[in-house]
Amino acid sequence: MAFISGFVPEQFEREVTASPAEFARDLRKASSVEVETVAPGHFRLCGGATRLDIHVAAGAVRRIGLLELPTLSVRYLFSGGGEADRRALLLPLDRGMQRGGG
Repeated sequence: MAFISGFVPEQFEREVTASPAEFARDLRKASSVEVETVAPGHFRLCGGATRLDIHVAAGAVRRIGLLELPTLSVRYLFSGGGEADRRALLLPLDRGMQRGGG
């Protein structure tokens, strides 16, 4: 679920295929603002008056034949600012954290 062209709600969840370490690394590389680690599995980004808290929890392993892929349940919670502010924080993440598929 990408919000590049749609409304960005104040909170939503996604399932992503990544390990916790991969997610944290990619989040830091993709973000246009500083990423704070609040607690294990809890990240915070602040852009102007808008704050984004991201909570990550391990999900089930996805199996495709012999291939095993870790999944994460990721919850995004925005506070402060408006929809345009949420979009400004989320857009670089959506673009920078996309994974190839096939």
